[in-house]
Amino acid sequence: MTDFFAGQLLVASAHVSDPVFARSVCLVMHHDAEGAIGLLLNRPIQTGPTELWKMLGSSQQGSSRLPVEKPCCVHFGGPLSGPVVALHDKSQWADAQAGVGVYLAAQKEHLQHVVDVGGAGRMRLIIGHAGWSSGQLEAEISEGIWYPLPATADRVFAADDSMWLHLVRIGVGHSLASWVGVDDTHVIPTLN
Repeated sequence: MTDFFAGQLLVASAHVSDPVFARSVCLVMHHDAEGAIGLLLNRPIQTGPTELWKMLGSSQQGSSRLPVEKPCCVHFGGPLSGPVVALHDKSQWADAQAGVGVYLAAQKEHLQHVVDVGGAGRMRLIIGHAGWSSGQLEAEISEGIWYPLPATADRVFAADDSMWLHLVRIGVGHSLASWVGVDDTHVIPTLN
């Protein structure tokens, strides 16, 4: 029986040299026998309100306009093209749940609501995604390329510049505990 990793974070090991995935954290959105789809979380790109609404397919002249004047941060979700989606913490605008307290908005009206509340909750706008063919993700995890960890809101919405370093330490700790046969739920209780 294959373990599926939807709702898990993948933390790149320190040995990953591909610049797209080195020091990356990826949230697995879908995983089954056919393959997996994930969103990189810690690859910010700067864009202004006009560019963002072009990505969302909205016009600034209409009733929907970006409620902030400063540039917004959009994250590069991976090398495969895709629409802008939002990871956020508001269940009422969820198209899917992506982890404990983490929701995905992909429909235009949900995206607009999430962007409108902006600072009233945690949010991460993402464009693009990563993908794995059948068995590829499982093989990469077995080879130690990725450390899988449960996705929680605190982990998904952590600061971009410290996310990988914090989570790779936890991932290495879990792997080490597993290799030596220790139940790590009691070894590292204070880490998120």
